[in-house]
Amino acid sequence: MQKPTKLSVKLLFRLYFLFIFAALGMLIAFMPLYYDQLGFSGVQISTLMIIGSAALILFAPRYGLLYDRANNKRLVLMVSMVIMALTLSTITWIKLFVPILFFWVIFKIVSGPFFSTSENVSYAVAAKSTDKGSSSFGAIRLWGSIGYSIAAVVAGWLYQKFGITVNTIFFLALTGLSIITLLLMPESVFEEETEEDDHQEKLGLSAVLKLIVSHRFLWLMALALAISDPTQDGVRSFEPIYMQSLGLGAVFVGLSNSLSAIGEVPFMMYADRVIRKFGIRQIIIAVILFDLVRRLLVWFFPSGPMVFITAVITSASFTFRLVGTLTLINISLPKRVTSTANAFIYVTMFGIAYMISNAISGFVYDRFGNQDVYLVGAAFCAVSLLLALIAGKYEPKSEPMGNPM
Repeated sequence: MQKPTKLSVKLLFRLYFLFIFAALGMLIAFMPLYYDQLGFSGVQISTLMIIGSAALILFAPRYGLLYDRANNKRLVLMVSMVIMALTLSTITWIKLFVPILFFWVIFKIVSGPFFSTSENVSYAVAAKSTDKGSSSFGAIRLWGSIGYSIAAVVAGWLYQKFGITVNTIFFLALTGLSIITLLLMPESVFEEETEEDDHQEKLGLSAVLKLIVSHRFLWLMALALAISDPTQDGVRSFEPIYMQSLGLGAVFVGLSNSLSAIGEVPFMMYADRVIRKFGIRQIIIAVILFDLVRRLLVWFFPSGPMVFITAVITSASFTFRLVGTLTLINISLPKRVTSTANAFIYVTMFGIAYMISNAISGFVYDRFGNQDVYLVGAAFCAVSLLLALIAGKYEPKSEPMGNPM
């Protein structure tokens, strides 16, 4: 059999992200609407998010460690996709809170580290490439944004016209295509990056966590990113319901997700080089300020169009947060622990913040209404900004990949 070329590997990764994020776009944005349709209260919706995140923060680092140590890394990803498909699709067929909670928890503890690990693998593939332009992580990952954007707008129309069952069927079909694409990838994609790493001792979970905490800049910046993440805070959980209450139906919920995802494409193309030019610290501070302003705009000027517009422009901060987090981890830590570290930072730490944010937001939503949930989001952004400012300058503890400054 002819060995696949580097170009074919990158093409397969583009298809992989296209299909798996399109699958996600078919369902995930509409789950709050589905829960609201079932009559769940704000506290019940928050409980789903909080307990899911609580399980996630315990499991995510172990998933990363499992992947880093696994002999068959491809199998870990494939089994994860099968579990995700079974659990999320089952939720759309049942109506009782307790069983929905059970399947949602399983979905969360697998999907969170699965996506972060997949992105970390593609980051490594892009880093090994000597090609220019189309070889950056952003240029590969943007196909996930394209897939999500197309799926979300179609899914909004399908949900409004036929209900969630049709969305579920498309979700399962796209997940199946993702598994097929993963099977076509060469084994070299899942091998250790360097021979030197193969001879080094495999670090345990506690050792990896010590590495993260001991790196002051990495630790504080990771906390800042986690606390203010716009895709994992309480605003995101209640935004579809708020849009609907302001007269924007499921089609607009899907359209906002679609436009936001497609808006990520140009940012994904240039995020790597922008971070190299301006520095990781400056970019993180800039995106936190951007999200602080977005949250306050809705609180001061609550209206359907304002919620819609600020939801769409999430694309800018999301892209730089994603690429910035991966860059931050890969320039700060040894390569052999990046999947574990990425799972802990991007999933566990973000999950803890998600839990706290949703607990407060659920209470605020029931007591004061959706407008004040945006004020909660702004407050978290303010705390993040403070942490980013006191983090200081980046000082590498291991050999960096490129120039982060």
